[in-house]
Amino acid sequence: MNVFKIKMELPNRKPTRLKNYNYGAEGAYFITICTHNRRNILSNIVGEGLCALPTIKLTPIGEIVENSIKYINSIYNNTTIEKYVIMPNHIHIIIKIKYNAN
Repeated sequence: MNVFKIKMELPNRKPTRLKNYNYGAEGAYFITICTHNRRNILSNIVGEGLCALPTIKLTPIGEIVENSIKYINSIYNNTTIEKYVIMPNHIHIIIKIKYNAN
């Protein structure tokens, strides 16, 4: 079987970008990044009893991701990670871009 002839059946999705919007413009952006095949490799959600709120415990891969997210603030003068959460199979980030910092 020739693996190059296999056609991947991907779901039809609606476009998530706004038409005619300049995504290079200043602003705050909500970004979601999913792991390949939505594998739970970034963190585990754990609790410590009946009344305890669940917490997120990062895996070693999740720790690398968190260090990389924090590093963004130190290498880009016009970019700030406002908030983020690392879930078992995806990451949510609010990133703020500002070109004329005063």
